[in-house]
Amino acid sequence: MGRRGGELEAFAAFLGGLLVTGLLAGVLVAAGALAHIEAGPLLTKAVAAVLTATWVLSTLALYLRMIARGRTRSGSRS
Repeated sequence: MGRRGGELEAFAAFLGGLLVTGLLAGVLVAAGALAHIEAGPLLTKAVAAVLTATWVLSTLALYLRMIARGRTRSGSRS
């Protein structure tokens, strides 16, 4: 994107991962409220694990996509 080291891409991917995780958390809370599910300790841990995995995987996917897109653009200009 602009910097050679990929700091901007990494930061954008970090924020994108947080956005995706926040949206998923909202969906899970809404679904739990609509279904009248009481959160026990096991459910809380399971939701935390799902949200953590979602954040890591979405951040990694966004970062790799941005890096690949940057390489494609710089290769087409030469």
